[in-house]
Amino acid sequence: IAEQRGWSVRVVDLRWLQPLNEGFIAEQAAACKRILVVDEGRRSAGVGEGIITAIVEAGQGAKPLKRVVGVDTYTPLAGAAFLVLPSDQDIVTAALTME
Repeated sequence: IAEQRGWSVRVVDLRWLQPLNEGFIAEQAAACKRILVVDEGRRSAGVGEGIITAIVEAGQGAKPLKRVVGVDTYTPLAGAAFLVLPSDQDIVTAALTME
């Protein structure tokens, strides 16, 4: 994406999820033009929902905002677990739609 579009990319690792560090999330969101939240959890009731809420409540919801998440299903065992997680291509595809 950096090479194709000239965009700089920031990856934010929250390190812990409970409680969410809403102040840190707001700071990071304020520094970005577009926000793509990637969550390996399920679409329903995943931590990505809390991250999006923190961004919106911090007044950053008017920016292009998208979420890439895992499939709404149980988590399979072994190698099959990767079938329900967002792929690198899912992330790139979502990012490229945020122009």
